[in-house]
Amino acid sequence: MIGSNGGGLSYVAGPGGVIHRTRTASLDEPELDRVADDLRQFLELLERSLNRFVANGEPGCL
Repeated sequence: MIGSNGGGLSYVAGPGGVIHRTRTASLDEPELDRVADDLRQFLELLERSLNRFVANGEPGCL
């Protein structure tokens, strides 16, 4: 696991570095959505989301 959004959703790195996000807070039988092809792309998405939030309060896609 890479981390959490603080609201119960977790981010995990799969085989080959693909980053997924859980759909629910439960990790018992998680449903995952692919959010990035690798850690670099995930960090770029995170940066854009943070910049958007600072600029206008919108949380972005992550």
